Amino acid sequence: MVEISVIIPAYNAIDYLDEAINSIINQSFRDLEIICVDDGSTDNTLEVLQSYASKDNRIQVYHQENQGPGGAINTGLSKAKGKYIYVMDADDILDLNALDDLYNIMEEKDLDFVIFKAINYDEGTGKYYEHDYFTMPKLQKCVGDSVFDWRDIGDNIFYICVTSWSKLYKHELIKENNIQMPSNVIYEDNIFFWQILFNSSKIYFYDKFLYTRRVHSSSIIHSRNERSVDTIKITDLIIQTFIDYGYFEEFKDFLYNRKVSAVHSRYKLINEEFKEFFFTEMKKDFEKIRGHEKYDEFYSNLYTCNKTIFNNVIESETHVEYDLREEFSNLNSEYNDLKMEVNSLKKKNKKLDEKVMDLNKFNKSLLSSKSWKFTKPFRSFKNFLRKLK
Repeated sequence: MVEISVIIPAYNAIDYLDEAINSIINQSFRDLEIICVDDGSTDNTLEVLQSYASKDNRIQVYHQENQGPGGAINTGLSKAKGKYIYVMDADDILDLNALDDLYNIMEEKDLDFVIFKAINYDEGTGKYYEHDYFTMPKLQKCVGDSVFDWRDIGDNIFYICVTSWSKLYKHELIKENNIQMPSNVIYEDNIFFWQILFNSSKIYFYDKFLYTRRVHSSSIIHSRNERSVDTIKITDLIIQTFIDYGYFEEFKDFLYNRKVSAVHSRYKLINEEFKEFFFTEMKKDFEKIRGHEKYDEFYSNLYTCNKTIFNNVIESETHVEYDLREEFSNLNSEYNDLKMEVNSLKKKNKKLDEKVMDLNKFNKSLLSSKSWKFTKPFRSFKNFLRKLK
């Protein structure tokens, strides 16, 4: 049995595949099997993978009809024999010592999984930059250098990056709990993450950058077409996962608000030509919620901003109307903020006026005092001497 199974789902990844594959085959940790799954690519991805396999007997290549990254990863999981599982995106880069470091941590601490940080690389500008989602400062502050149980960190579970490539997993945990990714949707690693988390008790945050996440126009995470509507399905699946594991009531406030804000945020990013389609699906989803028996509970738990979003979607007939309602809501919010600021300044100004009045009273009382009148000749003489200088 090999120690680590690396699974690489690949779809039309020809532009970046060499860097990704080389960052795995050149790892300082050598006891690997590398399972590459071509998910119905229409470019030369399959041929490139087969070429690498002919030169490195650790590489296995599988081809399937397109099922999305989730389906490709599931295929990889079904073939994997390693003690640990690592999932690698076909357009990113893993530090050459990463698997060595992570393996040693998993062995030393007997973990269910270990989490690490990623740096972003913007292909357009050539610049590297950090983002809190991938560096997880709130999680680091909460857990420090300790092995932790997710049950002990409360809402900080929502500040763990859900991406599968930022973790090394114990394979046994995945097999015993029959954990898989949903197929034919994007953002699939959300569900995988929560299933893994709810079955884990020994987790560790490794405070190091081991992964370079490439940001480019064709990244799934930056998809701005009709596929973005999968956000609706994924947010529902996340809620269902919490229900299935019995943790929904504990976290429903966050989940209800995340449901609205996540869908709305994705809508705001989508390209203009797909907005009407996305809006229609978003409205259908929100209307279904409004007709649900738990609607009152849902709505009462929404923050004011999310109530506004929800109401605007329900009351709009088209995405154009919705955008106008949103613009009006934002302007109204800005107006209220400015109004509050003006009121605050008025209160401060009133306090300053009161202080000025008090000072004037004090000054008047001082000028009329006997001591002030008595010392007047001395002050005049002092001023005379100052003029002579």
